[in-house]
Amino acid sequence: MKKILSSLLLLLVAALPSVAQLAIDGRRPVYDQLTNTYMLTVPQAAFGGSYHADVVLDNGITQMTIDGKTVTTWLDLPMIDGDTTYTMVFRQNNVLKRSTLHFTYLPIVCITGTFSNQYVVAPVEITMPDERGVQQYTARIKQAGASTNTQWVLKHNYHVKFVDDDGEKKDVSFFGLRYDNHWRLDAGTRDMIRFRNYAANGLWADMGTKAYYADKQPNARSYIRGSHVEVFMNGKYHGFYNFSEFLDRKQMKLKKFEEIVTQQDAPYTSEVTMHGMMWKATDTNNQTLFISADTLCDNTQGTWADFSVEYPDIDDVCPTDYSTLINAINFVAKSDDATFANKLGEFFDMPVLVDYYMFINVVFGIDNACNNMVFACYDRTVDKKLTLAVWDLDATVGQHYADMEGYYHADVIQPEKELVDVPNNMSEFASNRFFQRLMAMPDFLVKVRKRYWELRPTVLNPDSLVARYEAIYSRLEACGAMDREAVRWSDTGDISHRMLEFPEEFDYLCDWLRRRIAYLDTHTFALPHGDINGDGSVDVADVTLLIAAVLDNGTTGIVGNPDLNTDRMVDVGDVVLLISLVLSN
Repeated sequence: MKKILSSLLLLLVAALPSVAQLAIDGRRPVYDQLTNTYMLTVPQAAFGGSYHADVVLDNGITQMTIDGKTVTTWLDLPMIDGDTTYTMVFRQNNVLKRSTLHFTYLPIVCITGTFSNQYVVAPVEITMPDERGVQQYTARIKQAGASTNTQWVLKHNYHVKFVDDDGEKKDVSFFGLRYDNHWRLDAGTRDMIRFRNYAANGLWADMGTKAYYADKQPNARSYIRGSHVEVFMNGKYHGFYNFSEFLDRKQMKLKKFEEIVTQQDAPYTSEVTMHGMMWKATDTNNQTLFISADTLCDNTQGTWADFSVEYPDIDDVCPTDYSTLINAINFVAKSDDATFANKLGEFFDMPVLVDYYMFINVVFGIDNACNNMVFACYDRTVDKKLTLAVWDLDATVGQHYADMEGYYHADVIQPEKELVDVPNNMSEFASNRFFQRLMAMPDFLVKVRKRYWELRPTVLNPDSLVARYEAIYSRLEACGAMDREAVRWSDTGDISHRMLEFPEEFDYLCDWLRRRIAYLDTHTFALPHGDINGDGSVDVADVTLLIAAVLDNGTTGIVGNPDLNTDRMVDVGDVVLLISLVLSN
C-alpha cells in the first residue's frame, strides 16, 4: 500500500508543473484545466470586504500580477466575492502565462483517478477555508447510486473510504461531524437545484422524533449530515457536492454483532450472534411492496428480493439472517385487520412510522415509498421492532427523478396533489401494501394529523420551510458555486440537455413549498372545524379542552385552531360556538 500511495502522489505532482505553484495565506489555489482558472478557498468572513494575505511563489514563478497589482510576498485586494474574476498574469520558467483567479468559501476537494463500480485506491486532497495548508489522504473510491451509477452519467456520486498507509480503514472527521472512514460525495445529478436531498435530510432531522431505542443511544440518527464542497477530478472542476456522512450502523447506533471463536486452530470456526440489523429496499417487487414474503431466501447472499443487507455486511457475517425483516413483511401482508391494528406497534416503531408517513406526504417523496426505504432493528435479541430512516431524497419538493414534460416538474408532482394519486409507474405509495393498510386505519391517520399540526407552527410553517431552503441557496450562490455548477453541467445528458437555471428553479421551489402547506392544511391533513384535540371528530372532548384553555390561557393538548369565531381571541365566544357545533352534529 505504501508503494501504491507513493506512486499516486508522484503522478499527482507530475501533472502540476504546467500551472503556477503558489500559496496564498498558506493555501494553494487549485487549477481548472477546463477553464484556465484558479480557485482559492478563504474564510467566509473575508467575502464582501478587503482581502490581505501573505504569498509564497515557488521557484520558476516570477513577475506575477493579480488584478493588475504586483504580487511578490503579499496580496492586497480591495474586495473579494463569488462573482468577481481576477486577472492573473505570471511568468513560469520565462514563459508568460495568463489565467484568472476566483474565490470560494467552501472547502475544496481534489481527487485523482479513474473510477467505476469497483473500489480504486486514490489520493484525496482537501483544502479548508479556515486552515493553512492542505490535508492529504488516501481513500478507496467508487461510484455510488443506482440510476445515476451508469456509464452515460457524467456527474457521479462517490463512496469515499479513507485508509492509512497499510490499507486499513482510517477514521476522520470533517465539519465537526462524526469520525468514520466511510463518507459520500452526493452530486444531486438530476436535481435541478442540486440540494433537495441535503435540505430534506435537515428537515427530517429537525422534526425531532427519535427511534424507539433513543434511551440507550441518544445520539442515534436516522439521517445524514454533510457540508457542501467544491470538487476537482483529475485537475478539472467537477461542480459542488454534498460531502456527507453515510447512513449505516454507526449513524443509527445499532448494536454490533458478537463473534465468539469456537476453534482457534485451522479450520478456524466461530459463532455469531446477530444484534442490530439494517436493510434497504432497492427496487420494486412484492416483497418491497409488502404484498408477500414468499420469495425463496438465501442467507448466504447480500440481497434478498431487492432488499440489500446494510448491516452486518455480508462480507463480515455470512450467513446473514433475513427473518426479522421477513416476519415484518408477512405481518403486513397476511394479518387480519384487527391483528394489524393491535400489533402494529410490536413490529414497527410507531412514532417514527407516523412521522415518516407524514414527512413523505409533506415533501412529496415519490421515490421514497418503496425504493430507498430503510428499515433497522436495534437489537433483535431484545426487540425485533423495525424503525425507519430516510435516504435519497432528491425527488422531493416538486422534483421528478426522470425527465418528463414540464422540465422535471411534471404536473403529477405539483403541490395540489395527493401522493396516493401518483401513478404506480412513478411512485409506489398507492401500491405499497404497507401504506394501503395504514391509510385504512382511522386511528393511525388521527395520529398523523395530530403530528402534522403539532409541527405546523414551527418546522412546517411555510416561512420556516422557505427560509430553510433559502439559507442553503444563498450560501451556495454567494460563493459563486451556483454559477460554476451551471456553467459546468448545463446542457448535459445527465439532465436531458436542459439548462441549469438556478434562480428560476429556486422561485419554483419556494412557490411549491408555500402551495404545498396550504394544500395539506385544507385537504390531506385538514381538521374538521371545531376539532380542537385533532382526533377527527367534534364532540364534548373538544369543548372540555377549549374551556380549560380559556380558563388558564393554556394550549396544552390543542391541535386544531381554537379561534372558532376568527376574532383573533380565544374566549367564551369560541366556547359558545363550539357547543353549538357539537349540539348540531
